[in-house]
Amino acid sequence: MNRNENELIGLLNSLHSRRDFLKLFARGLGYSALAGSLPGCGGGGGSSSQTTAQIPAPSAEYSALKRTSFGVHHDELEIIQSIGIDTYLEQQLDYQNIDDGDLYTTIQNLFPLAFQSPAQLYSGFPDNISAIYRDMIAATQYRQIFSKRQLYEIMVEFWSDHFNIHLLNGLGPTLKPADDLQVIRAHALGNFRDLLHASASSPSMLFYLDNFFNQAAAPNENYARELMELHTLGVDGGYTETDVKEVARCFTGWSIRFPNDPGGNFGEFVYIPVVHDDGEKAVLGNTITAGGGQSDAIRVVDLLASHPSTAQYIATRLCRRFISDQPAQASIDAVATAFTDSNGEIRDTLRALFASDEFQNSADQKLIRPSEYLAATIRSLAPHTSYPTDNGALFAAAQSILGQLPYNWPTPDGYPDIQSYWSSTGGLLNRWRLSFLSYAGIIPGLDVFQIDYAGMLNGANTLASILDALTAAILMRTIADADRDHLLQWLTGETGQADDAPLATATIDQLAPLIAAVLNSSAYFQLR
Repeated sequence: MNRNENELIGLLNSLHSRRDFLKLFARGLGYSALAGSLPGCGGGGGSSSQTTAQIPAPSAEYSALKRTSFGVHHDELEIIQSIGIDTYLEQQLDYQNIDDGDLYTTIQNLFPLAFQSPAQLYSGFPDNISAIYRDMIAATQYRQIFSKRQLYEIMVEFWSDHFNIHLLNGLGPTLKPADDLQVIRAHALGNFRDLLHASASSPSMLFYLDNFFNQAAAPNENYARELMELHTLGVDGGYTETDVKEVARCFTGWSIRFPNDPGGNFGEFVYIPVVHDDGEKAVLGNTITAGGGQSDAIRVVDLLASHPSTAQYIATRLCRRFISDQPAQASIDAVATAFTDSNGEIRDTLRALFASDEFQNSADQKLIRPSEYLAATIRSLAPHTSYPTDNGALFAAAQSILGQLPYNWPTPDGYPDIQSYWSSTGGLLNRWRLSFLSYAGIIPGLDVFQIDYAGMLNGANTLASILDALTAAILMRTIADADRDHLLQWLTGETGQADDAPLATATIDQLAPLIAAVLNSSAYFQLR
């Protein structure tokens, strides 16, 4: 743990008690909308579809941005309001034609190890593990916060979870950067079949799930099992234990080049015929004839990519990400049909999802995850901030405390994308504390936020007008009258001022960051 993280933890723990935070935030500010799933917030059950009706729905444009980006940015909200939701989403799907300025060059310069080959990284291994870890995480956060290709970055995160590889596993730090670039990022909005083939032959995946020593004389079933359970069919997708064994046989001989191996560089894919099981196999009722060699596994990948269960499974996960924890079967079926009809084209699949009635009418059905919360905080409150001089160390520390550091989920299933996992009282309390510290400007070294409170206030000088101005600037959506009244009651009680009385400049300067922190901590900000 670095110095920044130690200091941050100390500050978080020194803030108000859990009860004080719950009194301030959970009692109002939209948290009645989450009462059924937030411990300590009152309520003991119920789905989000039953409770979120208690807060005003945001605009359709805001809702679309909230679910297809890492946080609503003022500039992008103006763009989508100007050109329309459909046109905006089409532009995001065509991400390669979005001018991202010099972002790619900047990332390469700031975080060079995230772009090096396995052989290059191995030359400094293991002394460079911490540096690789830092660069991979920081490069990911940088893109999520600053890239204009926001839907693309959302899908990069989606597939990174779907094909999860923990960064710190043996030789993993030397292998994962290439997987990120050549597998996930290369195919995030491409074709699923191509993505699946790339993942199947990825040295990072072969190492992580132990297929690199899968041999006819000693079969290893780890990759075969996860390939069907997590990557394609789903746990209820119709495969059997026999299928697992047969798929494992098909993948015997698929390995990677290790240091000092002849004929290539460390970290490259290699097929080793001498250890392959070349006998006949049967996978999901399909006969794979003897003597196929490396093509046995290629055939398996093609079978799985086109299987109806895969279409349902991918559609379910996409609908869960973009709609709700429990999407309607009709939505899943429509997305699965688009997936099948397009032979796995991810853009076409997403078009069907975005066209569904449920997507268009499902605002506030999800709780944002920590990666979104951190990025959205910067994108809304300090949209024109420059990158921190510590090259992201503080952001990484913050996201670590929040519980979703990139490439750190320990098992192959990836970070959860359901509200119940992220809505614990402790998890939300850390968000609230972090928000208070960030906006108050008292996190050590966090002077990178270029927060233009004067611009957001635009002359507002009473409690009511300050609250309304900051609500519009930070939340960019309407809050319920009851929540506004709750906040004004709290503010008048704390300041001893009437809500329409002009305030001194010094008082405004003190209040603005606190109000901003409260708004950022509210359900209005944390729902998507």
